[in-house]
Amino acid sequence: MKNFFTEAMINGDIWYRLRQSKENFIPLIKYIYETNKLKFNEASVNHEPPYAVFRVENTIVKIFNPPEAKFWNEPEYDTELKAMKFCKNLGVLTPDIICNGIVYDSIYSFPYIVMNYIDGVDAEKAMPAFNHAEKVEFALKLKELKNKISCAAGIEIMRCDDPDRINHNLWNHMPEPFKEERKRYIANANFSEFVFNHGDLNDSNIIIDKQGRLNLIDFAESVIAPSCYDWGSILYCLGYEPVMMDVFFGDYKNDSFYEMLTASYILHFWGGVHIGEIANDIGIDIAGITSINALKNMLIKWLDIKMYR
Repeated sequence: MKNFFTEAMINGDIWYRLRQSKENFIPLIKYIYETNKLKFNEASVNHEPPYAVFRVENTIVKIFNPPEAKFWNEPEYDTELKAMKFCKNLGVLTPDIICNGIVYDSIYSFPYIVMNYIDGVDAEKAMPAFNHAEKVEFALKLKELKNKISCAAGIEIMRCDDPDRINHNLWNHMPEPFKEERKRYIANANFSEFVFNHGDLNDSNIIIDKQGRLNLIDFAESVIAPSCYDWGSILYCLGYEPVMMDVFFGDYKNDSFYEMLTASYILHFWGGVHIGEIANDIGIDIAGITSINALKNMLIKWLDIKMYR
């Protein structure tokens, strides 16, 4: 039985600090690579905090939160494996899984996935240099990607209407009238077909490879939900750029668009957090968001500011 970490790690703040340090993880990474007979070179271990994701030469190892620490109830490891395989079967460019498993420490178990490194640049770093034609091309490719994955999955991953998600404490800061109306809305809404959603389709999870193709990574938050579930992160991915918004959404300056965008934030696991961030960004007191209509009006104001400031 190995002993890579101490029981003090059960404190979430300590785990957050630990996973920002590659030195803390090198013994565990080395063990994973040696166990799977993979080449390991300590000098080649690169890390971009705050996640426990490391590059070792031409591979990436992702180490998930130990379930014993009970940071989340979300089955991220299981979800990532199923979602990656599902998307790859659709023809989506994703990393290849080299190996995966669980390392059992004396106190914790560490699920992990080792995959190939994609040689490219993430969209977040690439987009600031895009000219008009490149913006249009990126938005078209992203729309094609979203349309490809938005289909019935037939895999057992979380649904957005799972009671544990709806009642999660990430929504506790919202006013009571809003929380109650949100629950009624989710229970009674006539959504379109529930389909696969990436869950975090932002610009840091899209790698543009040397051939200019979009590669999708980080499937830990994938979920079965209406297709609009991903809209909030897609807005972020598009940088709120009118040119790319036009290409991706078409006629988006209408009530139907904002109804769907509002639904995206209502349904999203992290929606309550994002709503709080938006309110703070435009100087609105979150206590005033007491209804879904108030949320929609805030999103209209916010997006207008973001696109034209």
